[in-house]
Amino acid sequence: MFRGCKTIYIFVFGLLFLGWLEAVPRIDTIEPIYLQAGKKTKVKIKGNEFKLLKWPTRIWTNHPSKWTLLEDEDNTNNQHFFEVEIARDVPAGPLAIRAWNLNGVSKPSFAFVDIHEATSFRTKNSEAYEHRFDAKKGERLVCQVWSNRLNKDSDLQMTIFDPEDRLIEMIDDSEVHGSDPYVVFDPPADGEYSIKINDILWQDNIQACVQVSPFVEMQPNGNEIGKTPASISLELKKGQYLTVMPKSLELGSPAQLLMDLHEPKGGRIARFGNGDSLLQPLRKRIPKDGDYHLRVSDLLNREGLPYQVDISTEVAPFELATTFHQDFYITEPGKEVKIRFRVIRHQYDGPITIRCPVFKMEKAVIAEKRGDVEAVVKIPRESESLVVTSFYGEAVIDGQTYRTTVGTKEPLKKTPLNMIQWPEGVSGKVYFLIKSKGGMES
Repeated sequence: MFRGCKTIYIFVFGLLFLGWLEAVPRIDTIEPIYLQAGKKTKVKIKGNEFKLLKWPTRIWTNHPSKWTLLEDEDNTNNQHFFEVEIARDVPAGPLAIRAWNLNGVSKPSFAFVDIHEATSFRTKNSEAYEHRFDAKKGERLVCQVWSNRLNKDSDLQMTIFDPEDRLIEMIDDSEVHGSDPYVVFDPPADGEYSIKINDILWQDNIQACVQVSPFVEMQPNGNEIGKTPASISLELKKGQYLTVMPKSLELGSPAQLLMDLHEPKGGRIARFGNGDSLLQPLRKRIPKDGDYHLRVSDLLNREGLPYQVDISTEVAPFELATTFHQDFYITEPGKEVKIRFRVIRHQYDGPITIRCPVFKMEKAVIAEKRGDVEAVVKIPRESESLVVTSFYGEAVIDGQTYRTTVGTKEPLKKTPLNMIQWPEGVSGKVYFLIKSKGGMES
């Protein structure tokens, strides 16, 4: 009898939970998928759970932008129309876009933003998309497609034809840009060129945009750029936590770094680099004072590849994350929110304090050698409806303060091979939806 009641209870709870999940806003498509920085664009967002009477759906982005709902358009529960203005100084690349209302925050979708023009399109399963452009001999251009880098499940190829419709080059995958075609193009003559783009499996209706723009030579600090292989001398002290983070992809370099740390007598005491985790650092607590050497090479023994590494003794020797399955919390003014934090330690067993720049916290210390803690976040009695913040962990070790941002559960499965981390302002952000009895403040 009781067992049957328990089964029914769990079943009903599951239905209610699924119903709650269905009520959370969802973004399916953003059209156009390219937004020009510094200009206004009419944008149509399709999805679900957009229209609530007291709490209309609003838009959050990871860079400055203004979204104005177009009241005269056919705004329904499944689509909204906006006039969108992107700040001119927003960096070129993916813009993270999330819808939010009373019921939650959507998973992020992405659009391509740049000051240089691009053209949005959708693939067809029967013909390639064609883009035409004028070019002059002697000017250097970048021809590229944005789709996979916007987390679309695509694998596009691009073919360039000259003014006489003769094939010049076909571009497929790139070691740096993943499945999105990218090429630096030097037009052999003046005239109108064409680019034809298709998915290699001829998949239909995949969103993408193509861009032809002037090539800009990167001008990083020459002292920070090396070529493989190389040896770097480091004067280190006993007890310091050394962290070496590879940065070669940001240079547009295909180098897959293998990093070896050698002690003053020459013996190797640490190694990292297997080609699978391009953003994982080499970490080592230094055993004694001395002049150490960091050897940097390419995993495939390729010589002369540009590389860059960040070398620091100030990175925290631990990583923190929340255990909640979402990155948003729905609460009310004056309430408490309990959040469990877990830690991965790197040669440090001491206590770690969790802090937040916005909210006060209680019971927020991970004790020595412990792996987690359930902390209490205090919501003030007066607050905005949406508060986007982050948490960080802090520890004082031998008189030095170490801090690191708390990671959140990945909001989406990454499809691009090259999107090894989310765009700035996505990972580590936590969203608090604070409901008041009077509805949502404007």
